[in-house]
Amino acid sequence: MKCPQCLKKHYELCNDYGYLGSREDGGFSEYVTVPQWNLIELPQNVSFEQAAMLEPMSVAVHAIRQCIKNLDPTEFPSALKTAVCGMGTIGSLVAMFLEEMGFSNPDELRRGDKPDPKSYDLFFECVGTNEAVARAFEAAAPRGHIQLVGNPASDMTLPRDLYWQILRRQLTVTGTWNSAFTHDDNDDWHYALNAVSSGHIHPEKIITHRFSMEDGKLTEGFELMRDKKEPYHKVMGFFPS
Repeated sequence: MKCPQCLKKHYELCNDYGYLGSREDGGFSEYVTVPQWNLIELPQNVSFEQAAMLEPMSVAVHAIRQCIKNLDPTEFPSALKTAVCGMGTIGSLVAMFLEEMGFSNPDELRRGDKPDPKSYDLFFECVGTNEAVARAFEAAAPRGHIQLVGNPASDMTLPRDLYWQILRRQLTVTGTWNSAFTHDDNDDWHYALNAVSSGHIHPEKIITHRFSMEDGKLTEGFELMRDKKEPYHKVMGFFPS
């Protein structure tokens, strides 16, 4: 909490950050101990299934905010042509929140889809492959904004032709990482929570598989995601009530 980024409340940029289930074991313990500062209170009308989606929702909100923070304030969201490439969990939530924020019907593109060239004011790349990033550069309109969201699947390269497109169309390319939690009423986590509590966002709609954590079925969920045994979107483990 003392590094330059922490002092600016940019905790997601701290070189020494960590959380349970990723950089520290304990995410599947029956009980865990966490600093009180890390807690966020759930309203009564937010279900546990919805609450379990708060982290990816906050990641989606953070990505959108990174992309739009430098937009011309005279440009109304509904007038901007927007696309999301990669409709996994994060991409689907990005699309949900774009609509909630007033961006009209963002185009939802799958991995192999060919977007319209030089036409999108905002393009969210949520795949993380060379091919998808190349499509983002090709699809961005002059002075367009490309938000890189997807974690890279392999080494990334930037061919000269794509570099020229950034220069000639004066594109803005932005990275995003994690989410912002500061305890402010409008940080990414509270924004996502308020959107769910108010009924504006329904993240539970993208849950495709549910596995009980008490009957030994949870392993099947991990194997489903690891081996791609069948199509899935969001896989959820739960304790029966």
